[in-house]
Amino acid sequence: MRYSLALGMNSAVSFVAAIGCGAVPAQADETSKSAQQPEPEKPGPDVPIIVIGNRTTTTSTGSSKAEIVYDADRIASQSVGTVGELLEGIAAENGDTDSVVLVNGQIVSSTNDIADLPVEAVSRVEVLPRGAATSSGGAPGQRVFNVILKPSVKSATVTASRQIATEGHWGNTKGEIQLTYVKQQDRVNLTFRGAGSDALRESDRAIEPLAEPIAYAALGNILPLFGSEIDPALSLLAGQSVSSLALPQGATTPTLATLVAGANQLNPSNLAYYRTLRGSSHPYDISLAGNKKLTPWLALMFNGRLNWSKSNSLSGLPSARFVVPTTNVHSPFSRTVLLALNDPSRPLHSNNSVRGQNLSLTLNANFGPWIASLNGRYEARSRDYTIDRIAPIPGGFLAVDANANPFDGRLAGLIPVTQRTTHTKAITREVGANIEGPLFTLPAGDVRGQAGVRLARALLNANGTTPADDRAFRRRDFTAIAGLSIPLTSAQGNFLPRLGESSIALEFGRLDMGQYGLIKDHSVILSWTPVSRLRLSASEIQKGRAIAPELIALPTLISENVRYFDPLNNETVNITTISGGSANLRNESQRLRRLSLSADLLPKYKMRINLDYLDTRYSNQLGALPAPSTAVVAAFPDRFVRDAAGRLTLVDNRTVNLDSQHARELRSAVEFTIPLSGTITATPVAATPGKPRPVRRQPWTVRVNAAHTYLLENTTVIRAGLGSINMLDGGAIGIGGGRQRHAVDGSVVVSQGGTGARLNLAWRGSSYLRVGSIISPDRLTFEPTTKLDLTLFADVGTWFPKSKLLRGWRMTVSAENLLNKRQQVYNSQRITPLGYQPGYRDPIGRTVLFELRKSL
Repeated sequence: MRYSLALGMNSAVSFVAAIGCGAVPAQADETSKSAQQPEPEKPGPDVPIIVIGNRTTTTSTGSSKAEIVYDADRIASQSVGTVGELLEGIAAENGDTDSVVLVNGQIVSSTNDIADLPVEAVSRVEVLPRGAATSSGGAPGQRVFNVILKPSVKSATVTASRQIATEGHWGNTKGEIQLTYVKQQDRVNLTFRGAGSDALRESDRAIEPLAEPIAYAALGNILPLFGSEIDPALSLLAGQSVSSLALPQGATTPTLATLVAGANQLNPSNLAYYRTLRGSSHPYDISLAGNKKLTPWLALMFNGRLNWSKSNSLSGLPSARFVVPTTNVHSPFSRTVLLALNDPSRPLHSNNSVRGQNLSLTLNANFGPWIASLNGRYEARSRDYTIDRIAPIPGGFLAVDANANPFDGRLAGLIPVTQRTTHTKAITREVGANIEGPLFTLPAGDVRGQAGVRLARALLNANGTTPADDRAFRRRDFTAIAGLSIPLTSAQGNFLPRLGESSIALEFGRLDMGQYGLIKDHSVILSWTPVSRLRLSASEIQKGRAIAPELIALPTLISENVRYFDPLNNETVNITTISGGSANLRNESQRLRRLSLSADLLPKYKMRINLDYLDTRYSNQLGALPAPSTAVVAAFPDRFVRDAAGRLTLVDNRTVNLDSQHARELRSAVEFTIPLSGTITATPVAATPGKPRPVRRQPWTVRVNAAHTYLLENTTVIRAGLGSINMLDGGAIGIGGGRQRHAVDGSVVVSQGGTGARLNLAWRGSSYLRVGSIISPDRLTFEPTTKLDLTLFADVGTWFPKSKLLRGWRMTVSAENLLNKRQQVYNSQRITPLGYQPGYRDPIGRTVLFELRKSL
């Protein structure tokens, strides 16, 4: 990566800003002023809220105060480059999976609208308590992330990184250029991003190979066509019965005497050199996103994105058995024999090429206390997939001509290989309108209403090598949503003030997909803040999940030589798998009940405690086909094919519906900050023209965040009438083991602004998987795992404030999986099945990343 790319970016930023923003308004409204002058310790009380996701978007104002504030120093200690990465890290720290996002009080139709902004443009991020979104149009239980941008930003940022595996043979290189312009409510950001990762082969890790049923090799192995002996004359020379023969290098005119040295031996297949644990990939992305204030009451938000990627993996070698007759003039054998060959010159590839285009436009309008939006989106995604396969061989053998030399190295080129290609293109068009505002006033405050509609059309066309690959999918969606947010008590409004602040929110939605079904959603949340430092909420969310077009209409793909653990036979085998679209799927539904408590303690240390109880039920849960346990085979008998000996040979992996799943869990979390002594402050001097401003270094702090998840119950019913499976007691439906009852996540950050160290911990408890048959049962144990990640980061410019050369530089060095631990799996005899080797569980292992970032 050449960092000289950063030179001249200031003029480029000015050009992009001129196109995207035009003239800057002379005067901003009150909302804009609030965003321009952030006060970290006093977050603005009135901000609009926007829901991100597939649901209809509505906005409103609320009065919730920030539960957590990520100021500039805390943002810098996250050691990330973009707003998208920042919000992802904040969500992980707080245990959130679905959040509401707002930017300077403006509607965001998608996180893509702000995801590529550099973190240098962010003044602070306010995290509002769970339930705050409901009084503003969000779904129950959601948190609110309020991103406040700096009032004026004009920057060019260049980032380059190289990540390598300490065990070698794998690396990943990334590069990124961001051009950013922010002026009050106007902003535009142009991002170029690219990456390239290496392929990792089985030969690069200590993978123990499977015992191949047939010994194919590049040099060739001779096997008997009938019986167990190749040639009596060869056995006589060897002094023993010869049932296999490894051909020597360069034996183009062999005799029995020259071949006897390879008696009862086999040449290796060397397939590990031609099978990838992780394929190579090269993704690229260009995005342009921004916001333009058109009038004091109307703003336009836009986002365009182009992306494409290529990936390649290897699945083995072409192989075949050739029948060498006794009439062959070059054969030294008195019997017809088999020659087992593979062809290293033609490894079997699978190539995946994806291209995507996305454009979204949103008009946001303010009519007094009412807020409305009109948005449209167009998304197109195409995929070309090519896979090499060994062509079917009638009878399973290839015949060698009587005059052809089977030992001259040219025979393997006759192994037939076919290439199957599929092309898929999916297009989504949608338009939506939303409105939200106060309906009437109660003693505790305004009752706010929301309403929205969305029309969408999804198309998918597929074609391929065979007519059976031709697919077409069409679906029209109509979504309607309505909701109310009702205040019950209010200390600020002096209505039952001793009860504090409380409210209830209701929301109802309907998604009509025509022949593909009808989904009805509802949600309700009760929020109560008896005192300012204690917040409680109770919610129930019932929502459906429409089947993605790809799950129905993707062409059928067949992959060979796939390593697969068969729990019934307690063995790892190479099988053929089928994937692609599956008809007759049903829409999924989920009911989530949550009780939450959040308390602020010890203000000096900013201590916060969260407790969450979740009860989740799924119906018709969509997922990949589970491994063939006794229960799974009973539910899906047509998905597994075995040979005459009972060995698994083919699995139809296409998506299925599981009848139901029920889980209950308790999550407890705590975070606090400890300021350290020994604050270093630069000598204050007056700023002079042409010299950097004096920098006051913040004190060193220690921030601790820890969470423990305790799974109380987790059961699954695969098909109605088959009984319940206890996922906590070895009754897993997959091959990854049952669910862990305990999980711990945490981080410790020691930092001074943008300089410091972060240690992340992820610990998972043990789990079990029942394997074998009723006659011969066994149990696999999945040992507890501990993963530590260490990141060291430094804002070089703050340590050398007088150096223009070092200003704006940030260096990061991180080690992922610091201890290089991989999960250990073993059976009752403490033997690890081949399919659970550590190299399969975590092929990459420990990695070290070096990153340089320059902001101009």
